[in-house]
Amino acid sequence: MTPRSRRLLRVLEAVLLLPAIAYPATPSARGDEPDPDEARQRIVTLIDDMPGAECLAAPATGQTLYVCDGNRREIAALDPFAPAKRWKAVDARTLAASGSNGPAQPRAIACIDSNTLAVVCEQEGEWSVRSFRLAAPGSTTESARLMQNLPLGRGAGRPADPAGSGRTIADILVSPSRDWLAVVGLPGPLPPIMRTRISGSNLGPFSENRCPRPDPSGQLLAATVSPFDEWLMFTAAVPSAMLSIHAESGAQRMLHLETGLVEIRDAATSRGSGLLWAVAARAEATAGPRDVGLWRIDAALVRGRQIARPLLIAPIDSPSSLVCLSDRAIAVTAGGANRRVLLVTTAPPGRE
Repeated sequence: MTPRSRRLLRVLEAVLLLPAIAYPATPSARGDEPDPDEARQRIVTLIDDMPGAECLAAPATGQTLYVCDGNRREIAALDPFAPAKRWKAVDARTLAASGSNGPAQPRAIACIDSNTLAVVCEQEGEWSVRSFRLAAPGSTTESARLMQNLPLGRGAGRPADPAGSGRTIADILVSPSRDWLAVVGLPGPLPPIMRTRISGSNLGPFSENRCPRPDPSGQLLAATVSPFDEWLMFTAAVPSAMLSIHAESGAQRMLHLETGLVEIRDAATSRGSGLLWAVAARAEATAGPRDVGLWRIDAALVRGRQIARPLLIAPIDSPSSLVCLSDRAIAVTAGGANRRVLLVTTAPPGRE
């Protein structure tokens, strides 16, 4: 086996081929729908009073969930397993303190570590990444302290959303190794993907070095990073979105698979198991409202050919963002004008 083949097998095992963790499923014509009663029992509403809830983030421990409140232009935090414990992580004044062009709109968030939050901000068309040192829960100090403000440049309007939801698809990714951070999905003429190195809690300058080139045949829908720092990129295509796996260097595309899904809003991998998750809709023409929600993307071999096989874990109305708190707990933002934040707890291995 060549070094390239061994590396590819390692990626597949980490991202797609590990044992499945899902709801116990009842037999159906499609064979991939969870029992509705089981799904209801395993979905808990964490937040139902934040209509502007958007993107989510969590540290590696999964003990805190951060929620971007687009209406209030601030970042809230809560204990996902005791949601009554909620506090303001970054308020609107702190978020906009380093800018001079009006209120700063948070568009994406990510945890560099348990004490440092990175926020992609848009301020009158100017884009930046701002990092904040977070105060401890219950602290009497200010909500957060601005550490860095790194300009990314000016974009021509908001990033387009192929699904037409009006959602900004800009996202921020932190590698599991905590060696680098990337911003994806910014509007032109800004580069679609930019990356910087992480040194402790500090970020260096952003550039296009060591970034994959997006597939020119389809628009970027979502992106995440594998446990081995490979890039996982979802792009729009017909009849369904494509999943591309790129080497950490960004130079080599190792897999390019049809997903069977459309309208992919967000994706994430479980840190421990490497399972790949997405919030999306089924691509089939006969798909209905219950074919939208949280999906796990598994691998399968068909006549010796590698394919991606989506499995519907929980039907969810209008999902827009997700983050893995652990291998079995996934937080999801859902709903239309009045959004909710949900906690989906999957069954232990072997109970499918």
